[in-house]
Amino acid sequence: MITSLYRCIGIAYVLGMTMMFFGITALVACLSFQLIMGGRQFELSPEEYIFAAMQIFLDILNIFLFILQIFGKN
Repeated sequence: MITSLYRCIGIAYVLGMTMMFFGITALVACLSFQLIMGGRQFELSPEEYIFAAMQIFLDILNIFLFILQIFGKN
């Protein structure tokens, strides 16, 4: 009974940390998209399209690398 409780706590911790990381990553991606779309206080100018494309690419790459860390071996 006690050992199964400890296993559940470990799984809940890992799932909670994963959800927290994905939430933060989603928030950063939303902020990147908002900078590109504009219409707010902070926005990117049309001349900064290379920076905007690189920012979105790196957001997607970070999500992919985190998924690999979770499911990859060592």
